[in-house]
Amino acid sequence: MKPAVYLLAGLVLLAMPAPAANIIVNPSFEFWLLGSPLPWLTSNVIAESSVVQDTNAHSGEYCALLRGQDTSAFVATTTVVRPGYSYRFSGFCRVPGLVGGSFLLQWTTLLAQPVGSPVVIPVVYSGASYREYSRWLTAPDSAALIAVSFATLPRTTVYLDDVTLDDTTITAVGESPAAPIRPRPEGRKFVGLLPSPVPRTSRQFFYDPLGRRVSAGRLGPGVYFVLDE
Repeated sequence: MKPAVYLLAGLVLLAMPAPAANIIVNPSFEFWLLGSPLPWLTSNVIAESSVVQDTNAHSGEYCALLRGQDTSAFVATTTVVRPGYSYRFSGFCRVPGLVGGSFLLQWTTLLAQPVGSPVVIPVVYSGASYREYSRWLTAPDSAALIAVSFATLPRTTVYLDDVTLDDTTITAVGESPAAPIRPRPEGRKFVGLLPSPVPRTSRQFFYDPLGRRVSAGRLGPGVYFVLDE
């Protein structure tokens, strides 16, 4: 009796155009370790509990709650980009007060040297609901990375969720709230070509390498774990 965790290296041939792919890791703040969202850098390193996990999410189960104290609260991450390509940035904020803070987007070289001028997107009051802030960006010729950050004003509270940077030239895999992969009996390991469309049965579930469940209709090129009930 072997665990029924199948490793499936699949190539799905899609008849419809592929959706844009988000290239920011943990955009919905669903995964946390030691009080901070992975792999984001937060102001918790200088002001304890200034960024905490919260359930008032825009999507999924969790969001990041930023609580500015004497100084601002912030979260920041970096991802690789391709020079000359266009990207769509989007972030959702819930701001109970009059003003909240701002997103800061900065292209850099591989050595973290700034390239061009930063893009600043202020966020303002939205009451009890979330508001989306978005911007189309084109990476300069010398850019290799983009630093994405959000910072509150001092003594300001902001709920932050679904911070994405979409590359429209590659295939996306949707993120779902964590569903643990559990060993099942009667398993076998195989490599093959998935049919298109992939047949969806009540006895089969697909997961990406980060453990996120992926619906059969959104499978793109890549490696997946397949569970049979």
